[in-house]
Amino acid sequence: MTIKTTKVFEKNLKAYVDGKRYIINQGGARSSKTYSIVQLLILIAMYQKKETYVSIVSATLPHLKRGAMRDFFTVLQSLNMYDENSYNRTDKIYRINKTQIEFFSVDTAEKVYGSSRDLLFINEANNIDEERARQLVIRTKGTVFFDFNPTCEFYVHTDYMTRKNSTYIHSTFADNPYLDENIKQELHEAGERNQNFKRVFVDGEIGVSQDLIFTNWEIGEFVENENVAVIYGQDYGYVSSPTTLIKIGVDRKNHVIYAHECYYLKGLGVDRIAQLNEESAGKGLIVADSAEVRLIDELRKRGNNIKPAIKGKVATELLLLQDYKLIVTPVSANIIKELQMYRWLDTNNSVPVDNFNHAIDALRYGYTYISGNAEKKVWVA
Repeated sequence: MTIKTTKVFEKNLKAYVDGKRYIINQGGARSSKTYSIVQLLILIAMYQKKETYVSIVSATLPHLKRGAMRDFFTVLQSLNMYDENSYNRTDKIYRINKTQIEFFSVDTAEKVYGSSRDLLFINEANNIDEERARQLVIRTKGTVFFDFNPTCEFYVHTDYMTRKNSTYIHSTFADNPYLDENIKQELHEAGERNQNFKRVFVDGEIGVSQDLIFTNWEIGEFVENENVAVIYGQDYGYVSSPTTLIKIGVDRKNHVIYAHECYYLKGLGVDRIAQLNEESAGKGLIVADSAEVRLIDELRKRGNNIKPAIKGKVATELLLLQDYKLIVTPVSANIIKELQMYRWLDTNNSVPVDNFNHAIDALRYGYTYISGNAEKKVWVA
């Protein structure tokens, strides 16, 4: 039996043989990542000596049929292995020797709460939300394969890729020697017309999401001089969400905002918040979430220089922040993560998703206070 493979297949095979739990395939269009993973799963199935269960999943059934399922059956036919009697079309299960390979979508939450499996392939993982992916992973005994075009950073980058038993495989169409020349040319030309398309689908690098709220930021040092008004913003959380304190510097002359993460912690009581505020801000003014007036009063009693924010329309305040260059200190990991993940919920850019905003809300409060009181010379040392 002769199998035409690419370097992407070889890298996935090595990672599997090495016993990696998470094999992460990030790449551009037509790099052979999906095809290579399907080839490997078929090869694994051929040599299993005990009952083995494999799940190949995608966000929706149409997407699954156009992608991983089509590749799966193409590989079988190329190897002269396809057997109609081995395929249960109703349940979308194909059997190879002792291995049962099932295909399903996760477009409804209940589909992920099924039985366990030995191997899992999450196709185009960036189209599946983190919780559904987690439910699939925790029901998988062995290797989990992910593949995706990196339209933006998401949980695979921030979680699974950071684990010790993971491996990262990057690929582009240049890794696929069997790709038609017309398709190569089309990718080149499309990339020349659109830089974000080139970054994601040609180079296989993380792109800028079209619904991302903030793209006007960079990492740098917090500058303090006579042009920079310094203030602190605070947002409150409970057991499951963090309380944040962000140091903010607004340079209205040069249209720059500096942001530094003082703390970003869950499960804090009043005394601990007051202590951390004193340690981080001293007597600097803290502008805090006005929904927590009682908490602000308690913090003021404990010596914090703190007052409630005057809130306006969230979308308007976010648009005002977009007019500045945001410079975030290198150690502000949670601010950076939120800037990478905070998105508009609608196509009109009028409603943000109420998530990944605990530091950004604190930033809004501080900036809005300074902006609204600029004529009163509210410059806090």
